[in-house]
Parts: sequence; C-alpha cells; structure tokens
Amino acid sequence: MSDHDLWPGIARRLSALVDAREFETWLRPLRLRLEQGRARLTVPNRFFADWISEHYLGEIKQSMQQETGESLEVVFEVSPQEQGGQPLTPTVAKAPRRELSLNPAYTFDSFVVGPCNELAYAACRAVADQPGAQYNPLMIFGGSGLGKTHLVTSVGNEMLGKDPGLRVHYTSSEAYSNEMIQSVRFGGIQGFRDRYRQVDCLIIDDIQFLSGRERTQEEFFHTFDYLFQGGKQIILTSDKMPRDIPGLAGRLRTRFEWGLPADLQPPDEETKIAILQRKAVEKKTVLSRQVAAYLARQPESSVRVLEGYLNRLMAVSQLQGVEPDLELARQVVGPLVSERQVSVEEVITAVAVHYGLKVADLKGDRKTRDISHPRQVAMYLARRLTRSSFPEIGRAMGGKDHSTVVKGVKRVQQAAEEDPELAETLRSVERSIQDGRRPG
Repeated sequence: MSDHDLWPGIARRLSALVDAREFETWLRPLRLRLEQGRARLTVPNRFFADWISEHYLGEIKQSMQQETGESLEVVFEVSPQEQGGQPLTPTVAKAPRRELSLNPAYTFDSFVVGPCNELAYAACRAVADQPGAQYNPLMIFGGSGLGKTHLVTSVGNEMLGKDPGLRVHYTSSEAYSNEMIQSVRFGGIQGFRDRYRQVDCLIIDDIQFLSGRERTQEEFFHTFDYLFQGGKQIILTSDKMPRDIPGLAGRLRTRFEWGLPADLQPPDEETKIAILQRKAVEKKTVLSRQVAAYLARQPESSVRVLEGYLNRLMAVSQLQGVEPDLELARQVVGPLVSERQVSVEEVITAVAVHYGLKVADLKGDRKTRDISHPRQVAMYLARRLTRSSFPEIGRAMGGKDHSTVVKGVKRVQQAAEEDPELAETLRSVERSIQDGRRPG
C-alpha cells in the first residue's frame, strides 16, 4: 500500500481521537511519507511541528500502529514549498483576520445606570480613569442584551478620548480564536502574538466561547500573563461567572477572578423606562412615560428586544404620520408579545427574582438546598413553558447535563403533586412570566 493510500486510514483513526476543530486545524494538513521504519510527516511550518509533537504525538503513533501493524518512529519535516513552487516563509504576514472596532455610540454618557448595573458601571469608570491600576482584569458578566458590550466599549472610547495615542484593541473570543487558527495555518503566529501583546488595553467580548478550545486557551493564557505583568489593562465579558464556564482551564479561571468580576442583572421597570426614553431621544423623537412604561412591562429582560419594539413603534408612527401614543403601541407591539415564545432565560430570571437569588446562582454548580431547589423549579418551568429540549435547557442553565434536567423536572413535578404550597408557587411564577410582570 502506498503512502498516499495509507494516510486516509490513519487520518480517520485520528479524527476519532481528537476534537473535530483541532483535527481540522492541526492534523488534516499533514502529509505522510514512509521511509525505512520511519514515518515522515510534512508540516506547513516549524510551529506546526513543535505544537503537534507536544500535543498529538501519542495519538499519531497509536493510529499509525493500528493502521500499519508496525511501531513507527515519527519525524516531522517542514515543507520547503507551497503550491506553485514558492517558498513557504514569505507568507508569514498574509494570514487573514477580521477587525472589530469600538462603536463610537457606546459611551458612558449614553449608558443608563440603575440598581441592576451600578457596580459594573462604577468599575468600568474606575478602569477608564486608571487603566491597569485597579480591577485588572475587569470581568463584566450577565445575560444577553443587558449592556455588557456597551459598558466595555465605553471604557475603550473613554481611554482613547483622554489619550488618542493609547493602543486599545477590542475583539470577540470567536474572532480571536479564528485569527489564531489562521495565523498558524499561514505561518504568522509570531505576528499574531505581537498584535495582541503590544497593546495598552485588550477588550475581549464573550470570553465564554473559549470553552473547550484548549489550544486557544493556552495561547491566551500566555498573552494574558504577558499583558498583566506589563501593567496593561485586560477587560473581559461573559454570560456567566468564571467558575461557571464549562471547559475553561483552571489557571484561566483563577486569573479571570484576580481583579473584579462585576455582574449585570436584568433591569427593573424604572430602568427599562429610562433606557427606552433615552433611546427615543437618540432617535430624535419623544416617547411619553406612559408608552415607555407599557413597553417596559412586556415580558422581556433583554434591552435589545425592547429596543426592537421601540424601533417598530417609531417606524409605524412615521409611516402613518401619527404620534407614538399608547393606542398605537398596543396595536404594534401587542401582536408581537402574544405571538412571542417564552425563552428559557426569561424563566430563569423570573425564578431567580422570586427566590431572591441571582441568575448566576441558578446557572452555577452550588448544590445547597437554597439554590438547588429553585434551580430545579427553573428547569421544570422551562420545560413546561418553552419549546426547548432537555439538552437545550441544560445548556441555558450553565452547561448542565440533560439527565440532570430530566431528574430536576421529575423531582419538582412529583413534589408539586404532594405539596400544595409548591404547586401554588409554580402557578404564581408561571403567571408572572406569561403576564410579563415581576413575580412577588
């Protein structure tokens, strides 16, 4: 059997041993050549050779022995040429990357402060005034649409407003990971490292998406340490606390908690009203408090969705040439609310409010009765009121296994049949979710 025919079988065995993304990034580009009891693997560059030797050599040897029946010595050699006969090394700086920039509309002045976000706001202000001096790293966490991106972008804009010469880099964890992979493929890993380590402030959105990406986490660990030791500011956002991010390396989790983790809670009705009226002013229109209060009472914790309602109301108002009054708001928004499906996040928020807990508590791993019981109530109501599957509910509850959700739902269901007080609690929270009001 030729080398060309042998490699596909080895690759299939490797793909069963290694995460699919890692296989596509590191192992699929390899080329095999057998020579006197040696397996010569051609790699795109020296970084590939070092990385694969350190992280995948055992799996490669195992797969080769299973496919060939022999124990082969593995040797890496760097490809001298790419297609077309051109040397590989000149392509170092050619790795494509996606730039993300700071949104100039996101400033501290345009952010509405309320009891739900005042700690995070104060922390961001302090960091903008003295980057790297305190709260380093600063981690802002909370549910979707609560203003995390707005706040951390405000820090970057404030810093640049005071000193335009500062190097502030904003990106998402997804963009960071993709850029690292492309840099490795195109031989530009050193340029990638320089790009992220020669900044005064690094802002990374949605850091939870590094979950399970071991190679990206390892690279970010070294970048984090480099910046931190140099007194540079690091700002991160996440939908959950560091300790509740599944698949996150312990050394990163520890570092994320070094500074200040500050949470954003769903806004109360007064804060929602203030946000809606501020958004209306930005759109150069007037929104009465009565209409803002009607929109704020809709069953939504996400400011992003409420802004969508406002945009629809403003559009219809302009098209029809009428004022955006309460009657028009009911006509425009009412059908959207009645047709809208309840989300798992809404259920989690309502249960947290009812029991006087934080959303992060329900999504966390603590197993004390005062938290585990409300967590199971949230699982039960999410299954009852949404169309989400057990695995989907588990993911929304902080990465819980679907079997945990099944057990939680059954436990609450059985307990409610024997406990009238629990049954009434379930009905009360369910009504509050469907009516779009805070549970009492």
